[in-house]
Amino acid sequence: MLFIIASYLLGTILIAAVVAKIKGVKLHEQNSGNLGARNAGRTLGKSAFVIVAIGDGLKGVAIVVAGRVLELPELTIAVAIIAVVLGHLYPFWNSGKGGKGVATVIGAMLAFSPLIFLSFLAGFLICLGITKSATLSMGGGFIVYGIVTGIYIEVGFIVSIALLLVIWKQRHSIIERVKPNVLE
Repeated sequence: MLFIIASYLLGTILIAAVVAKIKGVKLHEQNSGNLGARNAGRTLGKSAFVIVAIGDGLKGVAIVVAGRVLELPELTIAVAIIAVVLGHLYPFWNSGKGGKGVATVIGAMLAFSPLIFLSFLAGFLICLGITKSATLSMGGGFIVYGIVTGIYIEVGFIVSIALLLVIWKQRHSIIERVKPNVLE
């Protein structure tokens, strides 16, 4: 239980907020107001995007690596992945307004099963070829990873809950990208 709580707390450390504070910018008042890599990049430049994406991704990696070093059960690690993502999406210190969780969940997916992570990349690239949208392709990649990890790893469907949380948080962006294509 302590590991899961610690995972949530780690998730609440929003790298975008740290970078914005260093740069003297109120990121939550800029563009989308989101405290994630995309808004940091849009507002503060490409280097901020890279720093935030890597920093947020490392939160997901850290939880999986720490869980395995501590020899925790895979179920505990899977629930901790959900907790770190929830911390990133809904940090207690910011009225539940965090990032969209993409980098954090990708870091966790990569660390949880590097081989199955290739299914995410395949799903992403296939969808990108079809939709030309990184947002829609990310969702497609998450769905493929969720299915494959659910088939091959006993607790894979638990990890998929974290993917669904990120897709849910992105729902408005997904709808914006689907609507124009439906109308054509």
